[in-house]
Amino acid sequence: MTDYMPDSPQPDEPPMDVRQLFAHPDALADVEREARARVRLTHAGHDDTTTGTVLLAHEVDDAGITELPAPRRTLPTALLDREVWRHRIDVVVHSAGFHLARTPRYAWRLGHLSVLGAWTELRTACGYLLATDYGDMIDEAKRHSYGNDHVAQLRAERRKEGKARRRENITILGLTGFTTYTTALIALATVWGTGVTAPFLIPAVGFLAACGVRELGRRAEPFEVFEQAAAAVDAPLSDVTLNQALRNPKVKVLAEDQVAELVGPIRSVAINACEATLKLPSGVTAPRVIAAHEALAEALNVEPGWLDIRQAGHPNRITVWIATSEPFADARVSPLVDSPERQDAYGKGVPIGFNRRGEVVYLKLKHVMALLGGMSRTGKGMLLRSLICGLGLDPRVNIRLAAGAKPGEHIGYAPVCATFFGRRPERLLALLKAFEREALRREAYLEDQGRSKMGEEDLADFPWEILIIDELKQYTGKGKPLAEEISQAIEDLAAFVAALNMSIVLSTQDPDKDTVPRGYKSNSGARMATRTGSPTQTNAILKEGATGNGMRAHELPSERKGLTILDIDGLLGALIRSFIIEDETHDGAAPIITAGRRLRESVHRAPGQYYDPIEAFLLEYTGLSSVGGGPGGRGKPERPTAAAATLHRSLLADLLDIFEARNNPDRLRTAEILAVLAEDDPATWSPAALGVRDDDEKGWASKGGTKLSEVIAQELNGTGRTLTSREWTKGGRGRGYYLADVRTAAGIAPE
Repeated sequence: MTDYMPDSPQPDEPPMDVRQLFAHPDALADVEREARARVRLTHAGHDDTTTGTVLLAHEVDDAGITELPAPRRTLPTALLDREVWRHRIDVVVHSAGFHLARTPRYAWRLGHLSVLGAWTELRTACGYLLATDYGDMIDEAKRHSYGNDHVAQLRAERRKEGKARRRENITILGLTGFTTYTTALIALATVWGTGVTAPFLIPAVGFLAACGVRELGRRAEPFEVFEQAAAAVDAPLSDVTLNQALRNPKVKVLAEDQVAELVGPIRSVAINACEATLKLPSGVTAPRVIAAHEALAEALNVEPGWLDIRQAGHPNRITVWIATSEPFADARVSPLVDSPERQDAYGKGVPIGFNRRGEVVYLKLKHVMALLGGMSRTGKGMLLRSLICGLGLDPRVNIRLAAGAKPGEHIGYAPVCATFFGRRPERLLALLKAFEREALRREAYLEDQGRSKMGEEDLADFPWEILIIDELKQYTGKGKPLAEEISQAIEDLAAFVAALNMSIVLSTQDPDKDTVPRGYKSNSGARMATRTGSPTQTNAILKEGATGNGMRAHELPSERKGLTILDIDGLLGALIRSFIIEDETHDGAAPIITAGRRLRESVHRAPGQYYDPIEAFLLEYTGLSSVGGGPGGRGKPERPTAAAATLHRSLLADLLDIFEARNNPDRLRTAEILAVLAEDDPATWSPAALGVRDDDEKGWASKGGTKLSEVIAQELNGTGRTLTSREWTKGGRGRGYYLADVRTAAGIAPE
């Protein structure tokens, strides 16, 4: 259409005929196809005789259709859900057993109703047939002295009315039916026995019972024939039981006129548990119900640990999970035992146990400090074992384990530990210093990058450092050597290293208020307590006031080892049971550690395969190596092998030694440096190791110089310092390194 009228002035250029745009048959076909497709997607659209053509995916996309209508389900989801049907079967079976057990009681009640109904109907029938209603009028006439004539007249009317009633059709039919029914029953009993007669008594008993119920209703007396199975103590979960519990005076969540409605059917989520989603009435929120957890458990006749309440999205919607038996009764083997596969410890976390719903609980240590404590033989070591095994299956993690006591029980972890040693306070303090030095290196890197914290993308250059100190009390307890220095170092690190992909995990037994450094506890974001000996120990592990908030680790049952209270973001006060990774015949962790070692070796991340700045510092500081538990793998630091010493020897330190051996000249050529390095480590720096001929000095200097630059750059990565070779002409042309540059790169102030 156009805005120009036939009699209006026309433009100089004639209007465009839009039909020209669709002159080509293909264009018309496309328009027709798109129009038909769009019409079919509208509510008023319908197919015509030309539809039915198959539309390919690209044609649908070309037509501009972004979403096709979802197919409708013929049957509701609840009819196809096995867990829903399993709960329904449980309800039916329970109801059948409940009512079957009460059959004698029901029979007595029905008999009582039948007798009451028979007596009531007999009395009513006799009163009707004998016209006893005239008796009240006769008595009234006598009381008011109406005269004998009036009384005689009423009596005559009574006899006349009674006679008329007895001759009514309904009376005759009723008596005929009663006598016929009674005669038939007698005949059946005589011929076939009373057993055959019993089913035919059911209509009569039912009729008389109904009459009895009517009589009780007239009297306004409460009477119940069949009890409510859903109200039984052992009844499966239902909306009736939930609403009754929520209205309980001790719970005080719902008023008598308020109802919590089921959202969908109740589902059996385990052999001994089911789950329901409820929509709460207006004014009642999920936090209010969760706060009444213990009172609600009492109202439902279950232990508090058998009940779990969570908010289901909206504040007025909750999910209620309830078990019929102890959910932590049986211990479970860690999934890592059957599937020792690579883990995402940084993103997903490490599987350490299961909650009351049977769900696997993952411990996330990213950017947090962690604290684990409890009494001896309560499952603390098993939880730590799950943690170390899970971390061992993530090659991006450097595990540094310092055992405070019984280092022999940790020897199996040595193949995946970047650092592992037994009780040595001096070495732990040195390790903490090395940890701080590495943290400062990472901090300098972030400063250069203009960032505040490291993430998963930095793990390739800066692996996740996790320092685990087991039996902390052996290091920081009263009277222990270097206790104050170690505590202070832990507090200082906890204040800033979390954002640098560096975490610390402290494990302690029977702690007091001074065992865990106060600054560390304040900065810890994950606290775990197995069974403790007193409320003081519980508060020392979790937080001040933990027992008052319901986190009473000292009340955990001693017969269920591994029960743990978690105080973690998202799992505040959650109760779990740690996995087991062993049995009585063999060490279940060995296959997991072996798989972790192979996984790390495949990506060149096994201990001893890569340059470790922390172990390099320890080697330089103490002269001993604890890589993978030391050369013997027993947690005893010893003099390293030649290969290990070379790997963790700083190249900058080697350069300084080379300069010092030559009386510290101001510069050295690359070829001179390579000659000394090749003499000390021919497997790395010799011409053959670099792939050149022995007589090709120029090629050796070129390739060796390139490798020198690469190794130096790797060591200085993140420090903000650089070191490059320079060329000079004074005193003869050459290329190499200046002593001043090497000292600056090593962090030595210029003289």
